[in-house]
Amino acid sequence: ARDLGATTVFTATQVGELQTEFAKLGFSEKQILAATEATLSLAAATGSDLGEAAAITGATLGGFGLKADQTQRVVDVMAKSFSTSALDIEKFKESMKTAAPAASAVGINVEKTTALLGTLANAGISGSMAGNALSKSFIELNKKGLTLEQGLEKVANSENKLGAAVDLVGVNAAKSFLVLAKGTDSIKELEIGLNNAGGAAEKMAKEQLDTLEGSLTILNSAWEGFVLGLLSGDSAFSSISKSIVESTTSLLGFLTASEDATEASFETAL
Repeated sequence: ARDLGATTVFTATQVGELQTEFAKLGFSEKQILAATEATLSLAAATGSDLGEAAAITGATLGGFGLKADQTQRVVDVMAKSFSTSALDIEKFKESMKTAAPAASAVGINVEKTTALLGTLANAGISGSMAGNALSKSFIELNKKGLTLEQGLEKVANSENKLGAAVDLVGVNAAKSFLVLAKGTDSIKELEIGLNNAGGAAEKMAKEQLDTLEGSLTILNSAWEGFVLGLLSGDSAFSSISKSIVESTTSLLGFLTASEDATEASFETAL
């Protein structure tokens, strides 16, 4: 936490709080260490609260049955989707709550699911509405023994597209399924980008911090890291610094006592 606090926009204290949030989610120490740095990049890139970033990342990993060592992959997909579609962190969170478990159950990965949600978001369908529609579509297609691609093709090739969508996925999910059937090219384009999203979160975070304000924030984090290093270190430099602080404290105490004595003498003379 101290090392990351000294080299990122977040302080060591904030990093520690993030790691505590992961612990609350049931992550082991090893898993926490694997997930921390990637989640910091996500939070810096999106300007989100660290606790929220941890919760969303943890929920997405859990929804797709992924291990903590896949955290970097997940946050890169998220960051990339936020810069290439109408998705943002809030829409992603609400959509994935219901979409991720159903997608994982039928063998659709996080990249493809995010591309589907991005296409829906671009058409104005997002949040829980998109997640519920996508989940319902996966479930109904699975009941009929169809893959997502087969279902989309059936609707796209039908003369009565709305009727075909309703027959396949039901009334509530039909509108979203129509959007996906018409947007297969958009889905493919987004998915290709998300499959090559490596480093997207870190890049986005650096762009967000490439300002004077960002530099000052990093400086503040580095300063806290420096102070914590002095407080916990046993190096010669730490010992010297401790001696300086103690000497300065003694000097200030002496000066304060002398000033009080002088004032007392002055008042007695009066």
